[in-house]
Parts: sequence; structure tokens; C-alpha cells
Amino acid sequence: MKNNLLLVFFLILFSSVYSQKPYIQYYNTDNGLPQNSVKDIIKDKYGFIWLTTENGIVRYDGNSFLVYKNFPLNSQRFTYFYGNTERDSIFTTGEFGKSLLLHNKFPKVATINKFPNFILKHHTNYLLYCSNYSYASSPGMNFYMNFKDGRYYLQENCLIYEDFHSKIEKKLSIHPIYKNAPRVFALDQLLFYIDIPSKKIRKIEKGGIIDSYDVPLLTDINSKILWSQINNQIFIINKGTIYSCNYHDKQLKTSKIITLDNVKDENFISIYYDKKYKKLYLGSSIDGLQIISLSDFVSVKRPPSKPESVFYATLPYGSSSVISIFGEVYDRNGLIENKDFKNTSPYFIDYDVAGNIVTMSTNDVIIYQKSSSFKEAKRIKKVFLKDFFFDDKKYYAILKDLRNNQTPEFDGVLAVYEDQSFTHPEKKIFFRNEPTKFLRLDAENMLVGTTKSLYKISLKTHKVHTISGNELTSIRNIIRSKDGNVWITAAGKGIYLLKNDHLILMPYDADKNISSSHAILEDANGYFWIPTNNGLYRVLESELLKYAQNKKYRVNYYKYTKDAGFNTNEFNGGSNICGNQLKNGEFVLPSLNGLVFFNPLKIKNYYPEKIYIERAMVDNKEQYFKKDLHLDQKSSRIDIFIDAPFYANSDNVVIEAKLGGSPNAKWEPIGKDRKFSISNLGYGSHSLEIKMLVSDDGKFVYKKINIIIPPYFYQTLGFKIFIFSVLLLLLYLLVKWRISFLKKKNLELEGIIASRTQTLSDTVEKLVTTKEKLHKEVEQQKKLIGTITHDITTPVKFIALTAKEVLDGSNFNKQRIEKILTSIYKSSDQLYNFTLTLKEYADIYTHYRLDETEQYSLYQLIEEKKTLFNEIAEKNNTVISNQIDQSLMIQISKNILSAIVHNLMDNSVKYTQNGTITLKSKTRGEHIVLFITDTGIGMEQKKIDYYTRLQDNIDNEKLLLQKYGMGLHLVLQLLQMIGGKIIFKKNELQGTSFQLILTNKKR
Repeated sequence: MKNNLLLVFFLILFSSVYSQKPYIQYYNTDNGLPQNSVKDIIKDKYGFIWLTTENGIVRYDGNSFLVYKNFPLNSQRFTYFYGNTERDSIFTTGEFGKSLLLHNKFPKVATINKFPNFILKHHTNYLLYCSNYSYASSPGMNFYMNFKDGRYYLQENCLIYEDFHSKIEKKLSIHPIYKNAPRVFALDQLLFYIDIPSKKIRKIEKGGIIDSYDVPLLTDINSKILWSQINNQIFIINKGTIYSCNYHDKQLKTSKIITLDNVKDENFISIYYDKKYKKLYLGSSIDGLQIISLSDFVSVKRPPSKPESVFYATLPYGSSSVISIFGEVYDRNGLIENKDFKNTSPYFIDYDVAGNIVTMSTNDVIIYQKSSSFKEAKRIKKVFLKDFFFDDKKYYAILKDLRNNQTPEFDGVLAVYEDQSFTHPEKKIFFRNEPTKFLRLDAENMLVGTTKSLYKISLKTHKVHTISGNELTSIRNIIRSKDGNVWITAAGKGIYLLKNDHLILMPYDADKNISSSHAILEDANGYFWIPTNNGLYRVLESELLKYAQNKKYRVNYYKYTKDAGFNTNEFNGGSNICGNQLKNGEFVLPSLNGLVFFNPLKIKNYYPEKIYIERAMVDNKEQYFKKDLHLDQKSSRIDIFIDAPFYANSDNVVIEAKLGGSPNAKWEPIGKDRKFSISNLGYGSHSLEIKMLVSDDGKFVYKKINIIIPPYFYQTLGFKIFIFSVLLLLLYLLVKWRISFLKKKNLELEGIIASRTQTLSDTVEKLVTTKEKLHKEVEQQKKLIGTITHDITTPVKFIALTAKEVLDGSNFNKQRIEKILTSIYKSSDQLYNFTLTLKEYADIYTHYRLDETEQYSLYQLIEEKKTLFNEIAEKNNTVISNQIDQSLMIQISKNILSAIVHNLMDNSVKYTQNGTITLKSKTRGEHIVLFITDTGIGMEQKKIDYYTRLQDNIDNEKLLLQKYGMGLHLVLQLLQMIGGKIIFKKNELQGTSFQLILTNKKR
């Protein structure tokens, strides 16, 4: 009796109760396991769960099982795990002298010399003991246990401790083995001994008992102890209830985990608890594996005496409970009170300003009075209330119009009341469609949702503005977040953000369940909790707002389903209140099968943390690789597996892959089978990039592998270069042979043609040059002869007429004879000078090309002309100044330049009295400018204009030789022959300036 009371006391003291039915997954040979006896369970450092069975070992990643068997051993039966998880050296027993080593996520056969399965000591064989499971039970079996600093040897009547450092042995006279089963277990590098006679648990350290504990569950003969040294976990199963045992603050304590229905304790032989994911793994000797999910969500159902547990509208009732439309009060432990409301609609319940509970029957409002503890009620007839709220002065309500149920003129009414009578409104605003929910935007505007539209209604002007436009939108709920944003849920459409009277549709989840959103509850961390027809979703409001700003932004919804602790994935909406937030911080959501209680700040979301890409199935053959996957072109089907250990809802695993090498490559989602399939991939080096979501804020981790497919020999660059080189060589030899053949034929012709062609080319070139010269000379001479012929006619005719007058005349006196002779003299002299100039011009034109190559000093040329004209200039009291650069050497036709200078100096000397004639030079690149300046009477402006115009158009301008003489005409012709130019300029004070622009270049 005393022991039973102690048992009850400890159960109450240390129990952590999970009142809801746990979510259990069952696995056996029908759905993944190679055999139904799960001997041991462990989690490696990479996050994978490993199981030992009698037909191989199994790796579990939360999504699928990977079976390893067919090892080169006599048996594929494996039992317990031992070794060190953190050092990535986990062993499991195989045949004698050999074990399997789990290292780097892969098992392989290893020969173990240190810490083998069997050892010989004290002339006795000892079997390694590191968990509740052993190889076999046979009389006289002894065990040994390894610890960090020493080793324990378990014999039937004593315990021997050997220190690894000092090699000293200590013997403790206890009975560690009872009925061929050890009574000891290890925890936190300590050994605990179950002393059955004294009902005590002894703590043993370094071979000595140092403390004792009263733990009735451990000494109860009905308790089954499952422990694992490598997992450092101890569990107790007693009458279908599982307890954990922990050593903390020098106390050995037990705590209840869960109670299972209709189970046989003796069938469980292995157990592992994953604290991170709150999952309990139970291995059975005959029934395979059970995975039990322990959740912070609690689902509460109606009592068995009540109808089905379908909940809609509920109200907060107290700090930790809610009241339903049936008047039933529930907290997370179940039904605690029943007010027994009668004939109420499941879709409406709320508090009025006095704390009374307002419900609906068919078409009446029922108000349960707070003063009577909600036992008494009053009824308001023929009021179809859909929603209401109140402020300090008035009640605001939306109602369904019941004036004409057959063909109603209006389907909705927004009414304002002085009180809660709902009978005499002071203001009514009608709108089409049945109302569902409304929200006060500000003092003058209401937002009203209906079954077809969303309206903005002005309380001041009574104007109704349709926000949703022509698109039919059935409004479920309207919510204002803590930041003042207005969110709307619409049946079949999802969630909208109302911004500047414009609805912005939020993105859907992968399965488009968000389209059936019922409500939005916001927690203190800024997360939205969204119940839908298929699961509960969580998302940061800030993520949705980012999407509203940029439609390319990716929003990730986190999904909770039945494995989180619900009885069903389908939550309910359509009522005025689709979820509650209690004073204790808990949220309560109605579902199709119970009320779901949870504290949003304590609910943990899970994302995979590690991703491994090291397995591939190539044409149905498994292949392992590190960073590079080497394949053959013959491979037609390639499946690359993405391993990501994750033990929560797989709907929240977001993995995408992209095969590089193409500019149009896009991220493709990876399915729940977590493999990326490729077919008929060409040779070369390809990159496969994988990304995986690891947080609520959209952070991804990336992994990249290279897929290398070698080409066939005829696809290699070297082979292509070789073939190309051979073709080029053949082409070269062919061309070379053809060229040599043609050369022989052409050599004979080339000798003949070369000489003839050269002679002919020289002749043609000379003829062309000569033709051009002759053509130019003929044209100039034609023009000159024409002009001379015209101008010489006058003096010749004058002489002829004068001579005829002499011959015909009879009356001559001396004066008349003198006049006639004078006229004949002047005309003859003019004609003589004219023809003399023509001869000089003809000689220059004929011989000027002969002296083009002669280089001479311009200064010396001017000096010669100065000497020629010096005597005449002195008679006119004129000074000729030669200021030409004495070092200037030129290569211009000397005869032509001499004639030009002669002509110009002659004019200057002739028309200059008591003055100066100055000659200067200036070099401008290839050009030489010769300045001739006099202080004579100067040239008339009309002459300057004539000669300037004549120079610019000498081929077409008419020559006025008789009027202006041959001098400057000759100068212009000569300048044209040497490519020169003259500029005439009248000096400001007196005289004329000539600028000869000459090209000093060999032509």
C-alpha cells in the first residue's frame, strides 16, 4: 500500500500531461521497413535516424526509409548501437569480430580491435552491454560496460571497476545481474544499480556507491526499462504509459511523456526521443516502428454524450477558456461547464456592452443575461443579425433585410442604434447582397463585406462605394492588424490587403489552400495565424507587405496539419467570430472535429537545416559521390537524391533545383520524393544547383554539384582537331600539287607576258601622262591664241589703215606726217612687245618641266632680279630690299618662278617713284609665302577684282589682254602651272602688296 501511494505521489509530482490524443505513425514491412523487429534506434551527428533490424539497417530522414543490407557478412541481423555520435563513429554488432561502422552517413563493414563486442578478462568472456538489448540470454553470461575513464565488468555476484589510467581494479559486492538480465544502466557517465530488495537506486561512480534514490517506477516489477548508453536516454514503460528518467541537480527524476492505448509493454524493445522535434520513436519486437508526435497544440472534443464535435463561433470565457454557441465552456483540458443554450445558430455569438451573450436563432436575436449567469434570456423578434459592435454612444450592426424574403429589395442593412434593442434604428443604410462582416475605418466610414462584394459606406452621406468592383468576392472576414493595416479574407480567393481603397491579392501557398482562409489572428511577434479548409498557416505580416510592394517577392507560408496535434486539417469559418485570443495568450480555433488550443509564442516552427547531395540512381543502380557526379553517356535515366533530414511537416520543406548551362534555366520545385531526374544529358560538365528554405524570412541555403559526362573519343576536342588537321593537310597537299602544276604552265607564259606587259604598261603610262599634259597645254594655248588673235587685230588693222591713209593722201604737212608716224610707231612697238612676251611664254611653257628637280636658293634668285632692276629703280629714287631667308632652299621650276618675280618686280619698279620695294618670305609647312610690297601708285581696285576673279576661274573667265596687258595674265598662267596662288592687296597708305603662295614639294 505504501509503495502504491509513493507511486501515485511521484506520478502527480513529475507528470507532464498531454491530454490530447497523440499523432502516431506506424511503419512496418508494408510501408518501408525490411523487417518488423526494430532492435535499436539512434540519431547521428548529421541528423539521420538509424534503425537496426534482423534484415539490415535502415536510415530514416523523416520522409523515407533507406535500407542497407547484403553486406559481406554471414548474417544481416543487427542489434544495438554503440560508439560515439559526436565523433561520427557509430557501430552496430554483426558477426563475430566484425561490425558495421556508421560514418559520414554511410555504413560499411569494419574490423574492430578496440572495444570489441566480446572481450576476455579474468579468464571470463564478457559481452558488451550498452543498452537494454543484448545478443542472447544464456546462463552464466557476463557483461562489460565502457565509460570515459574506466570499464565495469558485470558478474552475477559482483561488479568490478577498472580505471583506464591507473589500471587499478575495484570490486563491489552487489548482484548486478538478476535472472540473466543486468540491473544496471548508465546515464551522464554514471552507473546506476537497481537494488530490488531495498527498492533503491544506487548511484555508482568509479567503482563505489556514492548515493541512493527512491524511484518507485524503476523498482516496480511492472516497469520495463529501455535505455541506451550512446543516446544517453532512459525510459520506463509501465502499464501503457511511457516515462523519461533524467539525472539533474544530483537527483534522479522521472516524468510522464504519454499514455498509449491498447499496447503491450513487453513488445517494445527500443526507444529514442528527439527533443528538437518532440518525437518519440518506439521500436517493437513484432510490430515495427511507431513515431509519436508530441505537440503544443491541444484538440478538445465534445463529450461522447454530445453530437459530433463541429465548432463554429466561440467567445472567450474567462482567461483560459471559451464558450460555444451551445453554452458549453471549454479549456485545453476539455468541457468544464455547460450553460445549455437552446436552439442557437452555430454561426453567431458575441458580447454586448453589458457583458451579456448575444446569439441568434432562426430569425430572432437571443440575449443571455450575465446577471443570471447566462441562464435567463430575452428574445428580439425578426431581427437577422450578422455582426455588430458598439462604442461609448451607439450600437452598429449589419443585418439581413427580411422585408421580402422572396424577392428582397435590399439584401443588406447597416443600422445605427441608440441601444441594444435592435428595434428602432436612428439610421439605416441599404446595400445589395447579404452582409457577412464589417469594420469601422474611421469616424465617418464603415467597411462592409457581403457574399458578393466589399463596400465602403459613409455614415455621413449614406453613399455606398463598391471597392471590389465587378469581380464577385464573398467576404469572410475583415481584420485590422496592430500596425493599422486592413486585411480581408474572401471565400475561394484568399487574402487581400486593402490599401488606398484598392484590394491587393496576396500569393497562394504551393497547394493553394490559402484561397480558403477563414480568419487571421495576429500574435505578439507579428505573425499571422490563418486557419483554412486544409491546415493552419503562419506567415509574417511584414512578408505579405513586402509582396504588396513587389509582386516578385516570394512569400513562404508555414503549414501545420494533423501531425501537429489536430483531429482534422479542416478548420471552420463563416461565422462572425472564427477564432479567439484568450487573456492567457492562447489562441482557440474552431474546426470540423474539435477546438484547437495553442499558445502561438510557444509553437515552434521547423525548417531543415542541412542538405546533402551524394546519392544518385543511375539506370536503377545506386551510385555515391562527393562533389562531382561522374556519369556515362549510355546512362538514360538519372535520379539525383536530395537528402535533408527533417522530421516535421514535409509540406514546409521547400527545395528547388536548377540545372546550369542554359540561359533559360529556371528553378524547379523538388517533389516530396526529393529527387531531381535527368534524362539524355549530353557530354560535358554540367552544374546542378539546389536551394532549400531554412527560415520564415525567406533565407535559403545553396548546394552545388558538378555532373561530369566524358565524351566518346570521336567527341573529344583532340580528335576533332586531329580530323580537322588531316583534312587541312590533304587540302594543302592538293592545292600545293595543283599550284606546282599551274606554275610550270605559267612560267613559260610569264616570261613572255612579263616583258610585253612591262613595255606596254610603261608606254600606256607615258601616253596617259602625255595626253593629259597635251590636253591641258592645247586648251590653254587655244584660249591664249584666241585671245591674242582677237586682241592683235586692232593694232594691225590700225597700222594698215594708217598706211593706206598715207598712200592715199595727197595733203601732208610735217605735223600730220609726224602724227601718223608716231601712231604707227606706237602700234608697232605695242605689237612687238606683245609678240615678244608671247615668245617668252612659249619658251617657258615648253621647257619648264626640265628644271623641276633643281634645288636652289630663293634669296639668290631675288638678288639676280634685284641687280637687273636696280638701275631703273635708282633713276626713280626707289630702293629694292631683299629680306628673303638666305638659308631657304626651294625646288620649284626656276624658269617659271623667275618669270613671275620678274614680271611683278617690273610692275613695282615701273610704278614706284621715291619709294621702296620689299621682298620677304615665310614658311608654312610645305608652303612658302613670298611677299612683294611696293609704295608706288598702287593697282586700281577694279584690276584687283578682275585678276582675283580670273585666278579663281581661269578656265572660264574671258581674258582682257588688250585692256590690261599680258603681264599679270602671264603670271596667273605660270602660277597655275606650278600649283601656286597670288593674293593682291592694296596697301592702306600707298602701293600694292603681292603674296605668292608656293608649294615647295617635289612633284
